[in-house]
Amino acid sequence: MIKNEKQYSVTKNNLKKFQNALKVINESIKSKNPLLLKLQVNSIQSQIDIFEEEIKMYEGLKKGIITNVSRGFEDLSYGIIESRIAKGYNQKQFADLLKTSEQQVQKYESENYSNISLKRLQEIVVCLDVGVDATFNFNKKSHFTASDFLIPQGINSSEIQSKIRNRGTTVLMCA
Repeated sequence: MIKNEKQYSVTKNNLKKFQNALKVINESIKSKNPLLLKLQVNSIQSQIDIFEEEIKMYEGLKKGIITNVSRGFEDLSYGIIESRIAKGYNQKQFADLLKTSEQQVQKYESENYSNISLKRLQEIVVCLDVGVDATFNFNKKSHFTASDFLIPQGINSSEIQSKIRNRGTTVLMCA
């Protein structure tokens, strides 16, 4: 995610470098292994696609083309940063609104707002003058079964379940 003008500039420069690298690779088709060439091209194209999507998002926010973004709770920090950009505030201007330093906003954003309090989050939303909707899904699965996990070939999952039940141990594995 591009968070400021410096990152925007760096991303645009990196995009040009990757596009040039792709041209060089495509021009050297005869001198390379076709499989290796395909892997290189796909890898570079994948990174180009990421850069283009980030640039498109940043420019869309800055120009006011993107006015609404849907984010899950785990991506709330991106919504805050996107709101700041969409409102036309750089990090210094936003810091002034929050009555804090530019360095503090830079820290918030580098940490993706992971260490702020709920009260501070409310202050930020008020300063940004944005609406935030929360949806609580009460039907989320609250327990796991063996079928929720990929069991490596050759491992007997029923044997593992039996051992866990016999020990009375609960094992939670999250990816």
